[in-house]
Amino acid sequence: MKIMASVSGYTGESVTLVGLIDPATGILAIAKSVKFREVGDDGFAFVTNTRTEAYDCLFTEDHWAQAIRDYRTSEGNNTMVLGDAANRHKPRLETDGVDEKGQKYRLHADLENGEVAVLAMVHFQQRQLAINKADDAMDEWFDLITI
Repeated sequence: MKIMASVSGYTGESVTLVGLIDPATGILAIAKSVKFREVGDDGFAFVTNTRTEAYDCLFTEDHWAQAIRDYRTSEGNNTMVLGDAANRHKPRLETDGVDEKGQKYRLHADLENGEVAVLAMVHFQQRQLAINKADDAMDEWFDLITI
C-alpha cells in the first residue's frame, strides 16, 4: 500500500512524506519528502492533520499518545524504516519517566512538521495492521463455519 502524509502547522515548512507499507510483512518504509500536497495522489492512502477535501486518515493531537506508542513499538519490532532522504524527519522523543499507565514521553517544543508526519504514518500503519489481523481472523472463522 502506497501512503502519503501531509502535515502543516508546526515548526518548519509544511511536509509531505511518501512511503510504502509492504502487504506481506506490514513493514512501513518512509522513502522521502515531496512537494507539499493538500490532496493525496491517486493510488495513495492519504494521511493529514488538516481537514482537506479528501483524506483516508485525519491525524489529530488526540492521536499523539497512541502514535508515540506505535512509533516505539514499530522501532522495537523493526517494522518501520526511514530512508536516507527521510531520516532527517525522525521524531525526537525524550523519555519523561514512568507512571501507572507506562512510559511517558516528551516532544520537543520546536516539533517539526516532518516529525509529526512520521508519527502520523506509523499510527496509520499500526491501524492498518490491526485491521488486517481482524480481517484475517474473520476469514479463518468463516472457513471454520463453512466446513
